Amino acid sequence: MDVLIRKPAKTEFSQWKSLWDLYLDFYETVLQSGHTEQLWERILDPERSAICHVAERNSHLVGLVHFFPHEDTWNARPICYLQDLYVESSLRGEGIGAKLIGSVVEQADTNGWSAVYWLTAEDNHQARVLYDKLTGEASGLIHYEIETPRIRPRT
Repeated sequence: MDVLIRKPAKTEFSQWKSLWDLYLDFYETVLQSGHTEQLWERILDPERSAICHVAERNSHLVGLVHFFPHEDTWNARPICYLQDLYVESSLRGEGIGAKLIGSVVEQADTNGWSAVYWLTAEDNHQARVLYDKLTGEASGLIHYEIETPRIRPRT
């Protein structure tokens, strides 16, 4: 079955949200009330940097990728961060994830962005098989993160 990779239509919120909710469940994440709707609005706003592509099969959304370009201190050209990638679990291994990543790489190439990068959980073995196939292997960098409320001065 053919898969079409494209930008989502405004009318596809419920299908996109179903995939988004499954992605958040996979990462055991709960977002603040209203955030999902706000993200959808950012995705639809051409003035914002958040970009979404969806995978469609038989008039049904089966995957999504969210990404955004940003300035890069090591290169004069922007770099692209692929933040979220999700494919329905029953369809994994069929090349849909690779097609979604490929659509980001194609847009990066078209727009002159220097590279596409992303993070994944260390134990996300199935996805890492795909990522290693596409990139050769992980970069070797280790991700650290501090949530901003923790660095605010306490009063």
